[in-house]
Amino acid sequence: MHRRKLLVAAAGTGTSATAGCLGRFPVVGSSVSTAFELVDPTLDLTGDPEVSVEDGTVTARGTVEYGSSECGTVDLAHAEYERSQERLDLLVVAADDAGGAGGCSDDLAYGGYRLEASVEGLLRRVTVTEHHVFGDAYSTTVDGLDG
Repeated sequence: MHRRKLLVAAAGTGTSATAGCLGRFPVVGSSVSTAFELVDPTLDLTGDPEVSVEDGTVTARGTVEYGSSECGTVDLAHAEYERSQERLDLLVVAADDAGGAGGCSDDLAYGGYRLEASVEGLLRRVTVTEHHVFGDAYSTTVDGLDG
């Protein structure tokens, strides 16, 4: 078989196909600084997250339903900044906190969170999305920020 020739040809094709375009690929991830904490749930379980932006810092608060008060939690799953669009996307989820141990309770629980995020760059759009245990999702987008 000619696997090496095929791999070399495929690699060369991929390189030439993206030549000159790499500057347009989004820069993501590393420039987001976050602080996430669990707090008493004070907001409506079926409401969208509260989001504010002040002096370049995004503050989000919300309440998320998760499974099992013994083995579940609320967690920040994703924080991504796309510099080319000056956009910050944050995802808060119902998470499994069992650590492989058995014996989780069969109840549903909910928890509040407070999230602060800042980026190394301008912000035009911020979206905070919550994913609850049974797939319900709630989202807030703040547009038109001056940066």
